[in-house]
Order: sequence, then C-alpha cells, then structure tokens
Amino acid sequence: MTKTLFTNGCSWTYGGGLDQPDTREHITHLHDNIVWPAHVQRLLNFDKQVNLAAGCGSNQRICRTTFDWVSKQTPETLANTTVVIQWSCIDRYEYYVPKATEQYRILPGEPKPYLFQIPSRWAKVNPHGLVSHYEDGADTNVLQDALNRYRTYTEQEGIMTWLTQLGFLHDLLNHYEVEHYFWQFSESILGYDQHIQDYMYERFPFLEEARHHMWVYERINDIKPETHDPHPSELGHKQLAKYIVEAIAKKKTILRKP
Repeated sequence: MTKTLFTNGCSWTYGGGLDQPDTREHITHLHDNIVWPAHVQRLLNFDKQVNLAAGCGSNQRICRTTFDWVSKQTPETLANTTVVIQWSCIDRYEYYVPKATEQYRILPGEPKPYLFQIPSRWAKVNPHGLVSHYEDGADTNVLQDALNRYRTYTEQEGIMTWLTQLGFLHDLLNHYEVEHYFWQFSESILGYDQHIQDYMYERFPFLEEARHHMWVYERINDIKPETHDPHPSELGHKQLAKYIVEAIAKKKTILRKP
C-alpha cells in the first residue's frame, strides 16, 4: 500500500522566497527536497507526497483544490493518505478573470511546457496590495476593479468565511475518513474574539500546541535582512517539518486511529 502525504496552502508551503529560478526543474526540486512537506514525507516515511500549494493562494482555493483531489481518489488511496493543510490569510479570495494571460499556473512534474493555459477562469488576489501579481497595476481600469473588489470587505466577513471553510474541509475529510491536520502560519488568530478562538481550537485539528505558539523557525530575512522576506529559509522549512511531525504525534490520540 502506498502511503501518501497531501499538503495544501500558500507560499509558506509552496516555497515562497526560494522559488527562483521559476522553472519546472527548480520548482520540482524545491517541492521534492526543500519545503516542509518534503521533510515531513521523509521523517514519517511516506511513499509519495502531493503538494498543491500556490503562492498568494487563498483559503477558498485551498478548499476547492483539496476537494477536487480528494473526490477523485480511490477509497484505498484515501485510507492511506494523511492531509496537512496550511491555512492562508483570510482576506485572500478568488475572482472571475476573463483574460487569457491570467489563466496560467505551475504544475511541477507535468510535461513541458511547465506553464500552460487551463480552462479555469480564476485568479489569486494579492492581499498586500489590491492588484494581483497577474495584473497591470498601472492600468487605471485594473486598479478600479481591484478597489471595487475590496470596497465592501470586512474582517468579520473574512473570519466568518474562514470558519465556514474550516468546517467544510474538516467535514469533507471526515466523510472520506482521511487523517488530517491544520495549521496557520500567522498569529492573527490571537486577535479574534475569545469565543471564536475557543471554537476553532476545540472543533478543528490544529497542530499548534497552544494558542500562543509563536512559530519559531529561521526566516529568509533572518539571514538576508535586505530582502524583507518573512518566508521560511531552507533551515526554517526543516524546523517547521520537525515541529509538525512532533505535533502530529501528540494529536494522534484524538483523531482517527491508523
């Protein structure tokens, strides 16, 4: 039986800051050897790993792509799969994109060319600026469209949407009896109302041992301050993997027995 590790998330799982040069060969090497899922695979002796993370990926995208993958697998595959979801920022979401130039994504391991057009008309929004990486920020029409997308956004909406997404994915994976774990790379949860924190940590399989966990791992800007890049360094991914493996071991008693 093939043991599979399935992971999904944003740049923290994709390999943000380490993903240059942007070639199929480099991204494949990054996912197979450098980012935390590769280390978790080796530490827990998984036969294969599936990493569907994408830079600036939203929680909406995480749910969509995880659902697509899980629903297409055989019962035997799912019985031998462990899922680890790294949740992204709550203010990222997908939106309709009619431009062909925004319909590309990287799929490591696919036949060349590694960039290819797909029929999906969805794109990722960059939450740190209103315009996505795929858009021309100098175009006034693009900027106006971006402003309109965020004009009515509120943090309450983001939190409630994420709670719904957490529930959906947890229910989906329980439905297929798939062992699964969640983690979130930032401390923003600590700013939520107490009853929301209580619900999240009691209801869902978060790997944080405590709410004030403060992820401790080396980041790119620790060794290259001029980059201002908070993503994990190569060592940081190893440290994250060690934490995740230890946290999974502690969670085993309250989740589905292997």
